Amino acid sequence: MRHHIELSPSRRTVLEASLMAGVSVTLVSCGSGKDGQKVPEPTGKAFDALELDKLPVKGSASVSVNGHNYLLYRPDESTVLAYTSVCTHQGCKVGTGSGTTFKCPCHGSEYSKLDGSVTQGPAPKSLERYATQVHGKEITLFL
Repeated sequence: MRHHIELSPSRRTVLEASLMAGVSVTLVSCGSGKDGQKVPEPTGKAFDALELDKLPVKGSASVSVNGHNYLLYRPDESTVLAYTSVCTHQGCKVGTGSGTTFKCPCHGSEYSKLDGSVTQGPAPKSLERYATQVHGKEITLFL
């Protein structure tokens, strides 16, 4: 004799599973805020930021453009990356640092020079990134 047993999930189990799925989707879509930003398109007003020969390959510099401070990093011969120098923790001025990170002197936050992402807290999110172009001997920053 065969018995057919059908197991149905309880209402509580269905609600818990739905809640967990919703939380998971929300967390994935929000991200941690510590990931670097994508390279922005060179739109907006262009400003001359620095002469290219003043920024060696693997070098970084702090520049003032249009009344605001920015950090530049040159990973190779033809690329210059730009970020705000305002720390995302409490607004202190981030320095050029050394090696592969920019460093905030106030509370020790560090940011990757390659994408602006947080490599050491307490900063909650990456540095804002700006588009750049190299025109001849000049580094142009788009704001």
